Amino acid sequence: MNFKKSKNVNQSIRIVDVKRTVCLMFIMALFSTLSLSAQTTPEPPTPPSVTSSGTSYSITIDNDDDETLNSSVSISQSDDTYKFRASYHKSKNQGVKQILLDKLGREGLKVNGNTYLWSESKNGDEVFECKLTSGKLRIYLDLESTSDKFLAKLKNMGQDLKYYISGSSKEEEQAKKVERAKRDMERAQRDLERAQRDLERSKKAAERAKKN
Repeated sequence: MNFKKSKNVNQSIRIVDVKRTVCLMFIMALFSTLSLSAQTTPEPPTPPSVTSSGTSYSITIDNDDDETLNSSVSISQSDDTYKFRASYHKSKNQGVKQILLDKLGREGLKVNGNTYLWSESKNGDEVFECKLTSGKLRIYLDLESTSDKFLAKLKNMGQDLKYYISGSSKEEEQAKKVERAKRDMERAQRDLERAQRDLERSKKAAERAKKN
């Protein structure tokens, strides 16, 4: 009986020793990982990228009755097409029409009441359309069937239309972009500082676990 009891005690001691060894190895591995991470400064989050292939704008204007109406301007360009879309208060319609007439002229223009339509087709396919109705403007251009010169002309016209409808300017728009970039950098800095604090807390927790 005494021999068997002694044997069980020895087995129990060996099991406890194995558990302690495994626990100690785990803590050491955790501490090593945290120490290695501490040597590498966390990289701040990457600010959202802005591509030149597509841009959208939203603005608000007030009419003569002080009623705020939502107006929008959307400009997008892919490898194949250039598109311009705008919705705005009808008080802007005469100014928009004048910009179109100054830039596009009357060649290919069809007028039907309040609808002004410029269009061009090649081999039976429509490659260009500019349609103005009261409070709405839609422009479509097939880039595979046009010249770089005409595309540049249309893009410049799109910028003029955007500034007119929004009531802004190139300088004001650039200032807004700088302000957005500044906010993004400040947010990235806060995220970095938060990550550093989390890392310090993890290191201290690992050190306490090692001492225990």
